[in-house]
Amino acid sequence: MLGSHTTGAGGAVSLSVLTAGVFVIGTAEYVVVGLLPQLSDDLDVSVPTAGMLVTWYALTVTVGGPLVTVATLRLPRRLLLPLAALVFALGNLVAATADTYRLLVVARTVTALTHSTFFAVALVTAVALVPAGRRGLAVAVVSSGFNLATVLGAPAGTWLGAGHGWRATFWAIAILGVAVAIVLPFAVRGAAASPSGLRGEVRALLDARVATLLLITVFTQAGLFTLYTYIAPLLTEVSGFDARAIASLLLLFGAGALVGNLLGGSLADHSPWNSLLLLTGALAATSAAFLVTATSRPAVTVALVLLGTAAFALVPVLQTRVAALAAAAPTLAVATNTSGFNLGIAAGSWLGARQLDAGSSLISLSVTASTLVLVGFALAVLLVYRLRARPAETTTGPSGGRRPSPPRRSRRPSLP
Repeated sequence: MLGSHTTGAGGAVSLSVLTAGVFVIGTAEYVVVGLLPQLSDDLDVSVPTAGMLVTWYALTVTVGGPLVTVATLRLPRRLLLPLAALVFALGNLVAATADTYRLLVVARTVTALTHSTFFAVALVTAVALVPAGRRGLAVAVVSSGFNLATVLGAPAGTWLGAGHGWRATFWAIAILGVAVAIVLPFAVRGAAASPSGLRGEVRALLDARVATLLLITVFTQAGLFTLYTYIAPLLTEVSGFDARAIASLLLLFGAGALVGNLLGGSLADHSPWNSLLLLTGALAATSAAFLVTATSRPAVTVALVLLGTAAFALVPVLQTRVAALAAAAPTLAVATNTSGFNLGIAAGSWLGARQLDAGSSLISLSVTASTLVLVGFALAVLLVYRLRARPAETTTGPSGGRRPSPPRRSRRPSLP
């Protein structure tokens, strides 16, 4: 239940620590993109095979995330969050010492098992700290950990890997994971387990509107990561950048993502459904832009920044809509939506690998990416149309049951 909230310095500190945890998890996920050439050479596998590390990680989050969330619903958040951080750190420790590709896949699988649950519980905890009218901002703040991972974590990890080897990157992430686990119990004091139980969580998840949002998440992320997984080779082989420039370019992508996330948080609080349409359309356009900008260094740099802005502005809008429609029992719905993000990542990176293995050019990934995002846009149009044409007759009550909606006051209904 998204209920009482706290304010003041304590709430700000809690949000900051939650954001730091998301930052470390996001860095572990995104940094592999910048390390693909090194991983390919050191482990003696092709770049598409190395890129499958992204796919396997995302698939584990997709399948394992909701299962781990269900299994831990009754654990107090004060215990669950640091426990997840410790398992995450262990997975990165194994990755740092892996001497074969298969062992690295196993290590990444262990790491991925904590991803969805940690993020979902962090978001649910965050929205309980603020008034209802600022929940979009709270989601944006915690989600900005992922943006900071792209603007700071992934470039720093890429730089560290370039100078000291990719293992050093995973060692650093493991140490940061332990640090977060130590601090978390003090930052989330009093955070209880989910009050709704498994039945209420599943009921909220099965709402058709929530299911449509999950599909939108999957298609938009599949489009994004069809392109983004292979952005490093595209920038070097097509755009002509030196390999040493990749970290700086990823930094620019991350800067655009950070701005986009904060913009998306504001839009999520003020005009969420219109923002959903606007941002899915913008992501389709920026994905398609690489088809004409990839051969120009200045143009592709601008396209990269805009891609980050559009992609990450969409994140808080999607997450807050899921949390709003499953307000009485949001933990499993948010965790499943996080899995939706990673199912999209897995599908996108897999499709990109298959295209490249089939002999397609790197630049052709832009076409596939924009097509997939357009499917998400069409679903968003359909969802918003149905919500405005026929408002929901019931909404979810505090106990996970159903209660009547307030009487309609205007010809155009207010959307959740």
